Amino acid sequence: MLRDAKRVGYVFSGGSSRCAFQIGVIEALAELGVRPALAIGVSAGAWNAALVAAHCESRIRYYWRSFMRMPHIDLRNLLVDHSPFRFRKMHERTFERFIGRDRFKQPDALPLFVSVTRFRDGANVIFDARDVDDPLQLLLATNYLPPFYTHRPVINGEMYGDGGISDNAPYEKALAEGCDAVVVVTQKGESEGGLFKRKGDYDHVVTDPRVVVIRPRHRLPFSFTERRWDVLDVLARIGYLRTREILLGEDHPETHVRAEGEAPSARARRILRAIIPRST
Repeated sequence: MLRDAKRVGYVFSGGSSRCAFQIGVIEALAELGVRPALAIGVSAGAWNAALVAAHCESRIRYYWRSFMRMPHIDLRNLLVDHSPFRFRKMHERTFERFIGRDRFKQPDALPLFVSVTRFRDGANVIFDARDVDDPLQLLLATNYLPPFYTHRPVINGEMYGDGGISDNAPYEKALAEGCDAVVVVTQKGESEGGLFKRKGDYDHVVTDPRVVVIRPRHRLPFSFTERRWDVLDVLARIGYLRTREILLGEDHPETHVRAEGEAPSARARRILRAIIPRST
C-alpha cells in the first residue's frame, strides 16, 4: 500500500527517549523506498518529524547522539530556566546545528505539522511550522512538561504545552492534508491495548484502512529518561526490525522483548490531571 500511495504522511507520537524506536522505523521505511510527503510530530516525536521534514534522515543518529552527550543537569540553569534540567538549551543547540530555524520555509522542505496543547482550555492545536516565526519555540512547546521545562512556551500570544496530552497520534491531520496513506509510529506495545490517543482515550483503535500503525509487540523495557546511546541503539534496532515485520511479514526474535510488570498508566493519568486545567 505504501509503495503505491501517491502521498504518504508520517506521524510520530511522543514517548521521550523511547522515541529512539522511531529512528529504526525511519531508516527501514527509507530502505524500502517509502517517501513521505509530510511529517507530523508530537512531543519528543516532533524532533524526528523535524528531521524528516528537513530531509536530514541520514543524520538522525548523529542528532540523537549529539543531544545525548550533553549534560542534562546543571545547577547554574536555576538562574536561567529556574530548573536544574537544561533540556531547552540542549534542544536549542542541537536543532541549530542540524536543522536551523529557517529550514522549513525553504522550497525543498516537507510540510511539518506539530501537535500542541493549549493551556487555556486544554484544546489540541496543530501548527504548520512554516506559519510560525520561531519553529524551535513550537517544538519546545510540544515537549513542555515540568519539571524538565519550567517556562511555558508562548506562540501567537497563547501558552502551549505537550501535544501528547490532547492528541498523541493526529493521523486525521495527515488525511485532511490529502495523504492517501499514513504511517503512525508510536511506542505503546500491541499487547498493552490500543493506542494512547489523548487524555481519556488510552486505548484508541485505528479503523481507517489507509493508516498503518508501527509499534512494538510489547511494552518496551526501556526507561522514558534513558540517555545511554548503546541502549537507545538497541531500541532503534527494534524499530527497524518491527517495521520489516509489519510491512514485509518477517519475524525477528529481537522484537519479542517485553518489560516486566504492568504499564504505568495510573501514573500517566496522575501527571495529566496535574498539568491540565480542572475545567477541561
